[in-house]
Amino acid sequence: MHLKRIEVSGFRGIKRLSLTLNELTVLVGENAWGKSSLLDALSIALSPDAHLYNFKFADFHVDYAAGHTKMTQLQIVLHWVEDYPGEHKARKYRGFAPVWITDADNIHHLYYQINSVVKDDKITTYRDFLNDKGEIIACPNTEKLVRHLMVLHPIVRIRDARRLRTGTEPHNGNGQNQKELDERARIQRRLDNTCERLMTRPGHVSSGELKSSIKALRTLMDHYFAFTPHSREAKFDRTHFPDRAQSIANPLDQLTQPQMTKQSRLILMGLLNAFIRARGPVELKRISRPLMILEDPEGRLHPTLLHQAWAFMVNMPMQKILTTNSADLTTAVPLRSIRKLIREPDRTRVYSMEGTRLSRDEERRVTFHVRLHRPSALFARVWLLVEGETEVWLFNEFARMSGYNLAAEGVQIIEFAQSGLKPLIKVARNLGIEWHLVADGDLAGKKYAETVRNLLGGDSERHRLTVLPNHDIEHFLFHHGYEPLFRQLANMPENNPASPKKIIMRALKRHAKPDVALAMVAYTSEDHIDDIPLLLRWILKRVVAMSRGMV
Repeated sequence: MHLKRIEVSGFRGIKRLSLTLNELTVLVGENAWGKSSLLDALSIALSPDAHLYNFKFADFHVDYAAGHTKMTQLQIVLHWVEDYPGEHKARKYRGFAPVWITDADNIHHLYYQINSVVKDDKITTYRDFLNDKGEIIACPNTEKLVRHLMVLHPIVRIRDARRLRTGTEPHNGNGQNQKELDERARIQRRLDNTCERLMTRPGHVSSGELKSSIKALRTLMDHYFAFTPHSREAKFDRTHFPDRAQSIANPLDQLTQPQMTKQSRLILMGLLNAFIRARGPVELKRISRPLMILEDPEGRLHPTLLHQAWAFMVNMPMQKILTTNSADLTTAVPLRSIRKLIREPDRTRVYSMEGTRLSRDEERRVTFHVRLHRPSALFARVWLLVEGETEVWLFNEFARMSGYNLAAEGVQIIEFAQSGLKPLIKVARNLGIEWHLVADGDLAGKKYAETVRNLLGGDSERHRLTVLPNHDIEHFLFHHGYEPLFRQLANMPENNPASPKKIIMRALKRHAKPDVALAMVAYTSEDHIDDIPLLLRWILKRVVAMSRGMV
């Protein structure tokens, strides 16, 4: 079975949060928005050593919006569901028979709740299984089942994949044969030694030693984690994975490919070595199906090596929760795996593309024009949607001249003409990104404006849309103080009675659009900063206010 959902309230940095998980869940969000608290909640609920955590007063959420009021109750609820009908009959799950919940499709679910309460300066913690109405199921051996759940699905948490830890930690034998424990410790030491030499003296590591270390990795992984394919949901989208046919069933096979460099092998072996060690001093059982938490794997990795490491990690047959601040990495994962956490006064809200379907063409357009060309856009607070590159140049430079740092404000300017408007607005809304569109006053611009009006919902048009009063940005600027520049670019003297359209067309014929945009920026920055049109200043002020949550 797999973890479908986690709900947390009153725990550390989380006032309230509800998160749906896939086989792969990628968490993005700004600092102090609850990612670490969420992972801590999972680690406590599914400790690899089956330890029942004793909550402390510091674990209870402090509501700074309500005058530093400390909450007196915290809850963590895990919702599990079987991977296929009848999985609940498997031997390792039979003990949960009294607490399984069956839905209308005869799929079995499991609801496990941790409830901790402060009363009379004393913390009392209750662990229970719930029915589908949230009521406690009376069960005499609840604690035994809770510990068994931890054994079956422990959290393996890699906090910093950059570090290849050396030395061996003590292991709890749990009655296992001492000879086997000594052999595994010897294998681990050999692996550590190879990784250390790869880091310090890569030229001295022979191909034979590499093969031997890869064999050692396979031995350890075969013991700790069975590499059998995890049951995927029926509609699991593999379009963003390099092995669409899943031809490499075991990710360890990737290490033996002849095109792999020693440096690449080091990264992959180091990640896997860190993964094995992340279990701590606990021997995981063969029946365990761990959940892997990988925090910020991009540290100190070149983007090429990061993608190689990711292609390795994604093949590991288990549920994975990944946190990242890497725009490069988010381009490699399926869009619907991304969960964006945004803290609001009463909760940490989770935004995702789950439940919203883009057509294949829409997804291709978004992937190509936004995720590949502007990957940091998914981390933005606000999208300023404009028709072309000229507007991108102008708004960025006009913002700088007006005293705004759009990157620091979380504002990303995106040209939408080639990718289409509707898919961008769908993505923005589902990922909690505010947006505002600037359209030209020509026929195409009016069509874009009408599209926005049809998508407003309860939003005001002023909040989402600005239509320029002229044919395009060049005509707008011509009529708002930039006529001398356009005449200069068109080589037309002031006394020439040519129409604005003719002057602009001649300027664009003599100079490429990017050159005209640069000329407008230079013209403004020299002596005409005060000539930046009021409407453009208002647009910039609006998107910055949206980013700061002021509108």
